[in-house]
Amino acid sequence: MIKVITLNIHNYHDFIDRKPRIIALLKKYKPDIIALQEIRDDRAKNKIGMNQAKQLNAELNFKYFKFLRVNNRNKVKSLVNLPPCYEGLAILSKFPFSSDEITLKKHKEDKYYRKILVANVKIGAKVIPVWIVHFSNNDLFAHLHAEETLIHAKSAQPIILGDFNIKYPSEIKKLAEKNNYISSSNYDYISYPEDNCSYDYIFIPKRYSFLSFECISEEVSDHKALFAEINL
Repeated sequence: MIKVITLNIHNYHDFIDRKPRIIALLKKYKPDIIALQEIRDDRAKNKIGMNQAKQLNAELNFKYFKFLRVNNRNKVKSLVNLPPCYEGLAILSKFPFSSDEITLKKHKEDKYYRKILVANVKIGAKVIPVWIVHFSNNDLFAHLHAEETLIHAKSAQPIILGDFNIKYPSEIKKLAEKNNYISSSNYDYISYPEDNCSYDYIFIPKRYSFLSFECISEEVSDHKALFAEINL
């Protein structure tokens, strides 16, 4: 069994006020693996190397950690003469892992690059692949990213979790079923209250099962955190 949490932390918006609440929530649920999206390494707000995930981990003390840069925010926004600012994905783990990345296709009118943070987590004699995603905030691009990710996932059959930016549970269920997955869309929840929908999901291969699932009510970001206990 493995316990996972995924959370889009909403980058530096009110982060000084939210940071203690994020840490308290993560300590309360005691996950084995934490998947984070919208992590910033913004030199206007943090020291070199102290991205937001590393700041959180200074209090959480997970032994294994990885931050993956995905977008150069200044380049995307055509901003000049500003300190470097990168946004990406992060994993914190109690278990050792090797990591890699997969770059998803950049569609013509999409300003953003998208990558998958790949972690091959070693739990005893098993290696459990865990992929963290954050797809573009556009219905078409998000769907294309999800389809591409699931094509990449066919052989490894990883746990996939993060911000899918797909608001319709029926669409998520179809994608999961078509690709031999079970998804958290089988549960009724709202992870993004502003739009009264869910953009955040956990996909598990059908050889696994959900022992428990919760969309956590505490307000620590514009997104709600998702927590699951997964039977391996």
